[in-house]
Amino acid sequence: MPNEDTPKQKEPENLANKAGIMVVSRAITIVVQLSSMVILTRILRKETFGLLTFVLIAYATVLTISQLGLPDSIFYFFERVPKTSRKSLALLMGKTLFLIGLGSSLILLILTFIAPRWGYSVNGLFIPLIFLALLELPTIPLPNIMIAIERAKTAAWLNIVFGITQFLALVIPASLGQPLMVIMISLLGYGAVRFVLSNLVFFKSFKGKRGPLAKGMMKELLRYSVPLGFSQILWGLNRQIDKFIVAAFFPAAILAEYAIGAWELPVIPTIAYSVAAVMMPKFVSFHLKGDHAELLSLWLKAIKKVSIIVLPLTILFLIIAEEFIVVLFSEKYIAAALPFRIYTLILIQRVAAYSSMHRALGNTKIISYAAIYLVAINLGLSIPLVLLMGIAGPPTATLIANMFTWWYSLKKMASTLGVSLSEVFPFGFYGKTMLTSVVASVPALLFKASVTASIHIKLIALIILYLLAYAVFSNIFGVVKREDWAYLGRGLRLKSS
Repeated sequence: MPNEDTPKQKEPENLANKAGIMVVSRAITIVVQLSSMVILTRILRKETFGLLTFVLIAYATVLTISQLGLPDSIFYFFERVPKTSRKSLALLMGKTLFLIGLGSSLILLILTFIAPRWGYSVNGLFIPLIFLALLELPTIPLPNIMIAIERAKTAAWLNIVFGITQFLALVIPASLGQPLMVIMISLLGYGAVRFVLSNLVFFKSFKGKRGPLAKGMMKELLRYSVPLGFSQILWGLNRQIDKFIVAAFFPAAILAEYAIGAWELPVIPTIAYSVAAVMMPKFVSFHLKGDHAELLSLWLKAIKKVSIIVLPLTILFLIIAEEFIVVLFSEKYIAAALPFRIYTLILIQRVAAYSSMHRALGNTKIISYAAIYLVAINLGLSIPLVLLMGIAGPPTATLIANMFTWWYSLKKMASTLGVSLSEVFPFGFYGKTMLTSVVASVPALLFKASVTASIHIKLIALIILYLLAYAVFSNIFGVVKREDWAYLGRGLRLKSS
């Protein structure tokens, strides 16, 4: 009889390996995307980059709306249909996404007529993107399909190859001085490569005949995925609302500056989400057992561990906003430091993946309500604030909306668990860590105000000075313990404990 402990020992390792593979591929993809922005801002005129940004934001919005949660429903349905029917299910999903894409592409046609009223002469730039959407949408579930059939490495490589191909499609024609229409056609070429490669990988992974699906599978698929996709669509739209507001009120050159700064550093939220992915099985287990004391203990411990990394990084990027923007995107985008700094303030609440806890507690409706509030507040405040504050208005609206949903999420969490707000969030430790992070900024701020040096040297010096100061003050105030430094060291060396 086999040892029953063996699978239990291997499962966490396998899950950790899969998570690690996907995190690395995600990191590479982010670097590739950032690199394309860095290069394009340096080789395109600001007005041209602004127009390109507007077109790509519109396209990204169409992709967000069109998915309807279908790619994420793969994990749910692949466990509920026979293995012989998985091929049929995947093809049905691809077909569904294609048909949805036909309808949602009308948004791009509508924007073709609206954009000139905002001062953006798109001149048919959306036409190639309509065909790109029809090529790209059916392939979006493929990485999740690969993960579901225990091929995480294939999923990771697909993400990397897709990212690099898209990078080349943008950068090569731009580097050759080609007009934006050529870049759009080049992106259509990326879509063709993605479509062909996806089909090759899919049919190699699913050989043989397709098994039958149960009657009404399409309805069941949409019944499950649409509510899930609704909140995802709202979260996605929230990331674009401010940019559309800026596009409506300002010329392309201003949109270019704004888009360069209006983003959260992806590596910082990833810390909390990665921790939540590891903790999620424990959260669910403790909740099902009714052991809320252990659940909260683990939750609070995770927040504390994430806080000692996220909060100092947030303060650091508030300090180096101008230097960071100029080094990456050149002096002509220095104005992007303002929206970048406001967006960075949003990161002070990215010390936990609150939606993960709500899912563990079975409160998926709370996630949807939070998304509705987020979009409503953002949209409701953006226009008044842009009239009142100019370019600082939209990111301020986004910041206020995020702060409200932070409070709302914690309040509902406390209500579900029957505890006080202070029992679902370590306000004392959080405040102590924030204070330590702010105090550690004093040497760097004095250096920034008094020392004249090249922008690259100044950036490096500020980073080193701040991190050293944080290391000292965090030890003095007892925020970071010796075991925390040891854990961080193991993480940087990619070693397990």
